[in-house]
Amino acid sequence: MKDIPTSPRIALIKHNRQVRRVRLLVLFTVLFIVVIGFLSYFSSNPRVTISKIVISGNSIVDGSKLESNIKEKISGKYWKLFSRANFLIYPRSTIYSSLQKEFPRIEKLSIKLEGFNTLKVDIRERAGSYLYCGESVPEKKEDIGENCYFVNNDGYIFDRAPYFSGNIYFKFYKKIDTGKSPLGLQMLSPERFHEVMRLIDGVSSLGFKPYDLVLSQDGIHSIYLESKNNNPKIIFKEDNDLSVILDNFVTAMNQKEFAKEINSKYDTLSYIDLRFNNKVLYKFQ
Repeated sequence: MKDIPTSPRIALIKHNRQVRRVRLLVLFTVLFIVVIGFLSYFSSNPRVTISKIVISGNSIVDGSKLESNIKEKISGKYWKLFSRANFLIYPRSTIYSSLQKEFPRIEKLSIKLEGFNTLKVDIRERAGSYLYCGESVPEKKEDIGENCYFVNNDGYIFDRAPYFSGNIYFKFYKKIDTGKSPLGLQMLSPERFHEVMRLIDGVSSLGFKPYDLVLSQDGIHSIYLESKNNNPKIIFKEDNDLSVILDNFVTAMNQKEFAKEINSKYDTLSYIDLRFNNKVLYKFQ
């Protein structure tokens, strides 16, 4: 096969095309670097970066800790080029997830921009209606100490609780096999928790004052009642239909003789047993 000679004119045209390609490549590269440099510089301009954080709705969660958490997330740069605090590219989803994780007392959270420089964070805290205080009731009340956690209205354990003397909050005792803190766990499923609380409320409506519920591993549960001289309790089973046993108890308390005996001898009451269908058993000391 013979080589076909190339004319000087054709060779020059090819060379000029290659030169133009190289020049265009260099030009686009320079333009790209200039644009990236400009955007990098512009992203850090004080006029378009978040410099103020406004937090509202918190009463227990420390506002300074919330602000510190947010500032940590918007500090630094993406790929060492673009400011994380820029109002267009700040890491909203990262901030949202971090606050929810680090501050379990937060139930609802709203993050919005006000202008280019202000980040408004509005939170709603969970209501601490009940306490979870471990596996079993200590022999001495003072040993409860600060081992309790707040529980919301769905049975969700969401924050450590300070020590409360007396029975300010209704307390739950139940073994939770985690090997770590129970924070962020469901003590019971929301449905079962609501059933249990309807039972507790029903007992209260009959004139009793329940303050503790011990959910034992053997499936025999005890609601402890306030009393001057003893610790009476209401007993039920894990597999009881709680609406049925409450109806049985209400029916029994509507019987004058039963109610009179319970009330007149309440200071010596040992227990009221609701474990058996259509029966309400009781015992005095």
